[in-house]
Amino acid sequence: MSNSQHLPVGKSGTKIEALFVLARQKKASDVYLTAGEHPVLRVHGRLDRLAKYPVIKNSYLEDLFNSVLTTKQQQEFESRMELELTYITEAAGNIQIILYATEDGIGAACRLIPTKIPSFKKLGAVDSLKRIVSFDRGLILITGKSNSSKATTIASIIDYINTHLKKSIVTIEDPIRFAHKSKSSLIFQREIGLHARDYASGIRTAMRSDMDVIFFTEIDGPESLTMAMNAAESHLVLTTSISFGGTGWAIRKLFDFFPDDRQEYVQTHLSRVLRALIWQHLIPLEGHTGTKIAMEIMFNNERIAEFIQKNQLHKVHGEIQKGSEGMQTIHSSVSRMEGVAIDIWKLIAADIGTTLLFAI
Repeated sequence: MSNSQHLPVGKSGTKIEALFVLARQKKASDVYLTAGEHPVLRVHGRLDRLAKYPVIKNSYLEDLFNSVLTTKQQQEFESRMELELTYITEAAGNIQIILYATEDGIGAACRLIPTKIPSFKKLGAVDSLKRIVSFDRGLILITGKSNSSKATTIASIIDYINTHLKKSIVTIEDPIRFAHKSKSSLIFQREIGLHARDYASGIRTAMRSDMDVIFFTEIDGPESLTMAMNAAESHLVLTTSISFGGTGWAIRKLFDFFPDDRQEYVQTHLSRVLRALIWQHLIPLEGHTGTKIAMEIMFNNERIAEFIQKNQLHKVHGEIQKGSEGMQTIHSSVSRMEGVAIDIWKLIAADIGTTLLFAI
């Protein structure tokens, strides 16, 4: 697990801030910097090389990031050869930066966190998302590949609870992405490395503090999954995981955290506490003028719980296809979108393999 540092508001007027401001103006989601290359933006899923900018020298990258890193962060990067941090300025907003050493020098992947948290209406599937926030306990899992806006969906769910319900909420993040202020609810945000040792200890403290809603960034192993399932017995637990192959595959990945002799345990426990699972995909619009989030949404019911407990995950998709209880396939989600790219099915199939093709 990377050790992250949540920086206070950075200095305005720096070169790196100017680059991030330009990236936001171009509606980029990511900025990539590496020695020997022009800066590269990811705009609506496509890479855009900024050829008007000079090729970056490693000495320039060193000076650039040394100007924003603390002494402790510089020392940590030198010892670990990688570092994850949050960089914030008023003009650039919230930027998640991953620094790493490469053969040519420093490399950086910079994720631009959206400045506004989208509403349920903006995300779509309003009724299904409202059903998710109505649960008092259980596990809610948001899955998808990297850069599929999982953090955005989670932020929208938390913001809805924070705005419309009176709950105590804690987020345990690595690093903090969206900043929330208490509204109708009371919200606490903790960062791994600064406020908590790891996810498991953070979840344990949240349970002892009797938080109503617990969010932690990602299931990263058997310990955090076990803690999440235990907490979900009496709290509403939100988290994410990386998955390419749909809802059934996302559940299979959770099983695989455990050895064979503990498979029956995780199948039984998960079948009991899992409330909902969203598998989502970021869909480019025609001409790559924007993106929309397509969601496959599963709500656990008696039949799906039986499939999970008996490890019959190939049957889950058939239950979702019925469309009952607010469930929907990713196919039905995309079919309701306007202006999606003509080659959308090839795009999704390339990412997730044959699972979706059989579903269609």
